[in-house]
Amino acid sequence: DVTQAHNYNTLILSEKQNSDKLLETILPPSLVGRVQQGEKNISLSVQSASILFSDIVSFTPWCGSLPAEKVMSTLNILFKRMDSILDTKPTMTKIKCIGDCYMAAGGIFAEINQPALHAQEVVSFGLLSIKEILNINKEIHENLRIRVGVNTGGPIVAGVLGIGKPTFEIIGPAINLAQQMEQNGIPMKVHISNSVYELICGFNFKFSNRRTIECKNEKVETYLVEP
Repeated sequence: DVTQAHNYNTLILSEKQNSDKLLETILPPSLVGRVQQGEKNISLSVQSASILFSDIVSFTPWCGSLPAEKVMSTLNILFKRMDSILDTKPTMTKIKCIGDCYMAAGGIFAEINQPALHAQEVVSFGLLSIKEILNINKEIHENLRIRVGVNTGGPIVAGVLGIGKPTFEIIGPAINLAQQMEQNGIPMKVHISNSVYELICGFNFKFSNRRTIECKNEKVETYLVEP
């Protein structure tokens, strides 16, 4: 039965295309082909990367006071807008979203690693995200605020974990410090480490409030970047 065989093959092709599209939303484009070819150990070492964490201030009480549909629709709007901003930054890659936390990095797949360039792009992304949350607040009549933290450092280990449900992960001490920048940050400002400051201080950013925070029993110098 040629018709049945044709319909079966068409269905298989359609499902494969859907699977490929889904994979492209999960993994960086440069790694999708390697996963499709059955490569099991996909990893790379990155000399330097700029890592960003962003989350919503007082998210837990805000989330608990609203219907689930409102919470999810708001997060969906925010993350879509942030994805659109990220698409304008050539060095940047979205890593993941965990609850209200948005994680991204610059320099992971750069052919020529330029720390000053990806640090500048990641800080700019943070500032534009702060501006966008103000626009969203006007649209949905909310008063949401975000904290943004950025650190540049390395080396970073990156790669794909898992087979049936693969995820792209980055690992290294520089990531932990970026998370500390966010957790110790000031709402609606970008909190950066000293390494980021040294890379971008010559660019057109407005810095304020040099600070010292404690991270794993060490004093760390940080700065705030104003929108």
